[in-house]
Amino acid sequence: MRPHSSLGYKLNADGGISIHIAEKKTDDVSEENWLPIKRGDYSVDVIMRIYEPDLERYKKWTPPKAERIK
Repeated sequence: MRPHSSLGYKLNADGGISIHIAEKKTDDVSEENWLPIKRGDYSVDVIMRIYEPDLERYKKWTPPKAERIK
């Protein structure tokens, strides 16, 4: 069993969080980390909010890239 974050998501082995955005949940994705979307021919925008960041740490940090998986 993987540990949970304080937000209720299941953490990856490296401590990160993967969110899967899809119409159907696959067996390898936990219910907590699945964001259902009724997909049409719509574009999807992903926004990351960071509250109270450590500004010195983020001078060299870049946000992770979203990956499209088919």
